[in-house]
Amino acid sequence: MNFTKSLLACLFVLLSLSCQSQKSKYDKSIEQAIELTNDFIAKNQIPGLAITVSVKGKNVLSKGFGYGNLESQAKVDPAITKFRIGSISKPVSADALIQLWDQNKLQLDSSIQYYLPDFPKKQAKITSRMVAGHLAGIRHYKGNEFLSAKHYNNIDDALEIFKNDSLISYPGKEFHYSSYGWNLLSRIVEKASGEEFLTYMQKHVFNPLEMNNTIADHTDSIIVNRTGFYQRTRDNRIVNGPFVDNSIKWAGGGFLSTSEDIMRFAKAHCKTGYLSQKQIDELTRSQKTTKGNLTEYGIGWASGTDHKGHYYYGHSGGSIGATTHMIIYPKEEVCVVVLTNLSNVRFLSFSHEIANLFMK
Repeated sequence: MNFTKSLLACLFVLLSLSCQSQKSKYDKSIEQAIELTNDFIAKNQIPGLAITVSVKGKNVLSKGFGYGNLESQAKVDPAITKFRIGSISKPVSADALIQLWDQNKLQLDSSIQYYLPDFPKKQAKITSRMVAGHLAGIRHYKGNEFLSAKHYNNIDDALEIFKNDSLISYPGKEFHYSSYGWNLLSRIVEKASGEEFLTYMQKHVFNPLEMNNTIADHTDSIIVNRTGFYQRTRDNRIVNGPFVDNSIKWAGGGFLSTSEDIMRFAKAHCKTGYLSQKQIDELTRSQKTTKGNLTEYGIGWASGTDHKGHYYYGHSGGSIGATTHMIIYPKEEVCVVVLTNLSNVRFLSFSHEIANLFMK
């Protein structure tokens, strides 16, 4: 009995020392990251920000700063505060494509008319891969379309915005960023899967990853813990952003989420398990133009190397009342998610600075 008690006591001490060692390993990096974040918030007058950092699959920092809603004074909680994630919606939606591709239900290199025969043919073949990599020549927003307050009941209605427009470049020739292209892809997902796009995303992406606080930004729904959406005026006042309806672009920029939910997604794309390495590579590998130039963009994922030569992939996002960033360093297994409730914040270098603190 005494031997058993002594053994348990030793194990408890060893476990405690191990936990303290693990904690102290990142203490300085966490302190520096919080200081850097506070400075960044002050410099940019950001009402609310959530940041989550993961190293080797474990969240080492997850913290809210400021207010999700200035009027109610609701503080940001990285677990429950729902921000507009903007174009992070693209890599999130790309999971539908890669799952259906892996199941041989969707061919990335077939003509889009194979799935959507009524979509007007253009001067050359356009594939889902081209559309997902912004190589199809489909236009982006023009005029005030980014500020659309119109509700679209289905994706077909949203396709009417651009489907009869001429391409802005020959398919495959040039990189032209287009959120509208993702409307097209989400309709292809519906055709290939036999499910409505938002239903598919809930069943096959959000539920498996336990992204329980990720949802489409329905303007007519009461969504608990949804942030306010703010912008800065020319005289540096923080005001409410204009009302917009993101049904114009669910797949390209229409989801709400938390920093911890997006981190669940990021970690699932840092190592195999949820997806195979083949699927991850297919998503993140840079596409090429017809001239062979790398675009640093795969299927919904941007990629590159930072100033220290570390390879990463991820995506930024910009919406009315939100600026966001998700980056993954697969070799180092460092992931960073930053969500804010302010338009037009410039902070891509900020996220990389945070990541580099945890790669020492």
